[in-house]
Amino acid sequence: MLIILSSIGVFHQDRLPGEPCNGSPDNCDKAYTDVTYPETHNSHSSLDENYNYLAANHRLNLSQQWDAGYRAFMLDIHHSRYSESLDNTSFCHGECVLGSQDAVELLSLLHQKMNSSTRDVVTILFEIYVPYSHIEYILNMSGLIDKVHIQTLGEHWPTIGSMVDSQRNLVVFIEGDFDAQYPYLHNFVEHGWTTNYGEGNPEDMTCDVHRGDSTQPVWHMNNWLSVERGTSDWTRAPVVNDYDFLLNRSLDCWEYHGTRPTFVAVDWWTDGDAVNVTRTLNEMNHWSDEVPLRATTDSR
Repeated sequence: MLIILSSIGVFHQDRLPGEPCNGSPDNCDKAYTDVTYPETHNSHSSLDENYNYLAANHRLNLSQQWDAGYRAFMLDIHHSRYSESLDNTSFCHGECVLGSQDAVELLSLLHQKMNSSTRDVVTILFEIYVPYSHIEYILNMSGLIDKVHIQTLGEHWPTIGSMVDSQRNLVVFIEGDFDAQYPYLHNFVEHGWTTNYGEGNPEDMTCDVHRGDSTQPVWHMNNWLSVERGTSDWTRAPVVNDYDFLLNRSLDCWEYHGTRPTFVAVDWWTDGDAVNVTRTLNEMNHWSDEVPLRATTDSR
């Protein structure tokens, strides 16, 4: 299937003074990499979507994650256990027998959410087990293909406001190599990097580079624990997602690397305060700034 992207040309909307971008008017003139975004890991894998507890990473689904303020989502693309056809492309965590969602349906929901909040830049990181043509298919069928931003490696990222005004306010990263046929699928280890993930204890969490290019300004601060069998540890999510713990770790890593975390990624998002942590970080221009008063919005 050949998908032709509509023009990437900038369409300037009339922006009213004081209109927010990703929650604050101050964010509009900041580069994409100068804003910190709250992110959910395996966003699709929630108990209320009938994922088995062995595969679940959250209690509540992506729609409710959006409503709570999350604007970055990690999603695993598989074929369900029934076939490998385009229209059977699904979001699973590990074996699809433990739970799955139709990929087009979930991305169509995300499209609706974006249309209801047009001044937000949204990011997806796909872990992929399907051909790129299947990613193209689900983006096209959901309508999200019309919102994708294309970033040339090595060039400065645009401002949030310009991405919103151009209506190209969706950034898609993949765990896979770059392919010029799909320029909107950005290899996340070329364009950025991540910390380690799924440590056994809070004290094991570091700011070290786990994989990717540490010279790039885009990076994920992964912040969840695993139990011995490798599954996500919900019992200690309130500890590592706690406002003070998460804010202090973010500031430590900002100081260590000299660049703010682009994404603060969590499991069990209803336990803790990741959204308000990112709001606090976005009020700061440097890790050494005086920490502003804690936001009062409840991320749950």
